[in-house]
Amino acid sequence: MEVLTLATLLLAATVAGLFGVAWLCVGTDRFREARERPAWVRTRVRDVAPYLGVLALVLLINKGLQVPIERVSRTYGIEATPVLYAIEGDTVAWFQGLFPGILLAYFVAVYTVGYAVVLVSPAVVYFFGRTVRPIRRLLVAYAVNYAVAVPLYAAVVAYGPRNVDRAGGSTSADATLLDFVPEITAITVHINSNTNVFPSLHTSLSVTVLLLAWTTRAEFPRWFVLATVLAGSVVVSTMALGIHWVTDVGAGIALAFVAMTVATRVSE
Repeated sequence: MEVLTLATLLLAATVAGLFGVAWLCVGTDRFREARERPAWVRTRVRDVAPYLGVLALVLLINKGLQVPIERVSRTYGIEATPVLYAIEGDTVAWFQGLFPGILLAYFVAVYTVGYAVVLVSPAVVYFFGRTVRPIRRLLVAYAVNYAVAVPLYAAVVAYGPRNVDRAGGSTSADATLLDFVPEITAITVHINSNTNVFPSLHTSLSVTVLLLAWTTRAEFPRWFVLATVLAGSVVVSTMALGIHWVTDVGAGIALAFVAMTVATRVSE
């Protein structure tokens, strides 16, 4: 499969997922009300814009510093892969063995498409909420996740279980994602480095979404159920695909709680 074809398919699947979430969790009534109240839409956009701007700035800085951070990390960072492998051994490999092929295929879809749906969907859902507070908290929490994780990526050099052999050890886990979609590396290389595993941002951002969905479950009960399934699947997929250590996932969960605590205070 060509890279362009793969990227197109992933984008199409993500867009379809977002439309499905919007239809299921927001509903046609809210969309109709928004269409009939353009002044309300403009006010909501103005309320959200500063927070969206901060997040965009953090993401741009992260992208702009991707290569320098990787260079600094490899020169001065702490080599943590042997330590992680010494602590966990083949735990992730054992975990992978619990799942049949069809479930691993599901986790591949969740990791590549479901993750994007998890991240973007709450912004769409909360835009139509009764108050602007949830979407503010979401955007601030996202910014905090990245602001904390990026310096850690520079300070800690760690390969995931599927790449542990690159740090001088033996491979402890299968590279399941690459077995299913080998061309995915041509896309991910522009987004991330394979040493950016501690903490797991897939975990921290997904758990952030879940924590916020819990606080808005009264207004958006369907979104809470969907977020629980998707976020939980993303977290499991990080280990089922051999990408992250259990330690990475634990750190990601802790980061999610920190991000939500900061976001709650900032966005009040």
